[in-house]
Amino acid sequence: MNIAVPNADRIIDDSRARLDIVVAQEAELAMARLGRTEDVKFSPDGRRIAIAGFAKGTCLLLDVEIERSGSRPILHVTDYMELHSAALNEPHGFDFIDDRTLVVANRMGGVAILAIPVHSKAQRIHNLTPLRTITRAGLATRLHSPGSVCVSGTKNGRCELLVCNNYKHRITRHVIRADGGRSLPRNSVLLEQGLDVPDGIAISPDKAWIAVSNHMTHSVLVFDNKERLNRQSRHVGTLLGVSYPHGLRFSPNGNRIYVADAGTPYVQVYEPHRGNWTGEHGSVASFRVLDDETFYKGRHNPEEGGSKGLDLDPSGELLVVTNEEQPLACFHVPALLT
Repeated sequence: MNIAVPNADRIIDDSRARLDIVVAQEAELAMARLGRTEDVKFSPDGRRIAIAGFAKGTCLLLDVEIERSGSRPILHVTDYMELHSAALNEPHGFDFIDDRTLVVANRMGGVAILAIPVHSKAQRIHNLTPLRTITRAGLATRLHSPGSVCVSGTKNGRCELLVCNNYKHRITRHVIRADGGRSLPRNSVLLEQGLDVPDGIAISPDKAWIAVSNHMTHSVLVFDNKERLNRQSRHVGTLLGVSYPHGLRFSPNGNRIYVADAGTPYVQVYEPHRGNWTGEHGSVASFRVLDDETFYKGRHNPEEGGSKGLDLDPSGELLVVTNEEQPLACFHVPALLT
């Protein structure tokens, strides 16, 4: 079976960029237990990677170190913690409020705020009670199939979250205490025009742009966050040439968007027009993150087989992806795009 590859004249050989991952035995066994994965996320300090164990209802936290003494970085996975909770029901999307607080969007539940336990080799598996669980998008509106989440800002002890309600085709906004503590949240519907299974969300570092993977239109929609957005607001930019967009991230300088394609073995890379994300954009590069054997093993239908989660470390130098058949792969961004 042949897979149509957008921008075939710009396909980058990933072999020179794929990095070695050295995994401690205990962590390797934990990764093997994950089953179907979805999102992947570095902690703000870059010392942990969270992977969503969608089918098993778990969150896997990997302790990582990046060795930069040689010509190429090496990612070391030194230990792990496995988080369980009654609030985890098909965990699909992650973000960190800070290094000790994890936000989890659950397809069959709410958005759970979890305090990460202190690491101990004597206890790697934890059953947690969430600091809070968000279940509403307004007084008369419930959250529905929350699948992705991003922290869009923290200020004065408050934290703003943007949540993709996958099968309700909307983005909701939630303002809570940054420590997840009890206080009256501010919940509202932020965006819904043009959305059709929004499957991933990211905000640019300067908070000027919001990018949403729009699964059923095979595109990424970009909203101008400098305007006062509301549920009538329409996207101003479109990223084209992706089959089934899933996880996506802005680069640390905001000048690129990386998009995982669940329907192909590639990641697509986009750049703005003179710093502006308005208008239509084709990908400037495509690079393979799965070999054929791994891709076709997971290709149960046209929407599956490719990577689901994608993230960059805080420096923007390392890019990681995950899917069921390949729980973690790592690439050196400078080798991809130079």
